[in-house]
Amino acid sequence: MAKRESSIPVATLVERMINDIHTGAIIDEKNKLPTEPELMERYAVTRYTLRQALSRLSVLGYIYQAHGIGTFGRPRQDDNYVSVQNAVGLSTEMARQGKQLTTTDYSIDEVTAADAAFTPSAGKIDPATRLWEIKRYRMLDGKPYTFEHSYYLRDIVGDVPESALKGSLFAFVAENKTLTLGFQDKVMEAAPLAKENAWFFDLAAGAPMLIMNDDSYLSSGQLFAFSKLSYDYRMGKFFMFTRL
Repeated sequence: MAKRESSIPVATLVERMINDIHTGAIIDEKNKLPTEPELMERYAVTRYTLRQALSRLSVLGYIYQAHGIGTFGRPRQDDNYVSVQNAVGLSTEMARQGKQLTTTDYSIDEVTAADAAFTPSAGKIDPATRLWEIKRYRMLDGKPYTFEHSYYLRDIVGDVPESALKGSLFAFVAENKTLTLGFQDKVMEAAPLAKENAWFFDLAAGAPMLIMNDDSYLSSGQLFAFSKLSYDYRMGKFFMFTRL
């Protein structure tokens, strides 16, 4: 019998299970999942950890329960869609679809909140707070896809390695064992393309862009990052699961 590692992060288990749902590794021909004891054995986790993961998967729309029948997976074959309820980061989200998200250019500078180009949607941050200002231009399968302008609270996330700047900032924070991810506030808006970024998207300044504003918090409610992600309107697609 496999050892059940109750310390495994729920976020890590959720990511593994989403991948296994998409690949068909844990669903049968009718998309039904194994029983809880079988899943506990497969992932070497406790019932408490498993149920937390199942709850998140249900909220995200990857599973649903049919009373008296069982729990079923909902593999999605979305093309270039980003889940608004995405809980694993953009790089992982696209990798599931067999697509490659790459960072072609980036910069990182230390600033204070008083000098930030924008503030969190809640607007509550001490002007003296030290921030990492990070700008990244990212391609999807070799085509311009998104410009990320982010601020990370330096005293919370620490130094940001080059590997995270080139790869997944989400994974960098999620893998920090001293931090526990909590929730995000997301606001979507349409805005004109800024002149300084027109070169990347090969569009005229002022062209329509889809903007996703993300404020990210730890489980304690502490803000640790806030971002604006600008998507090419020709490629930006978003998905959201809603219960009726």
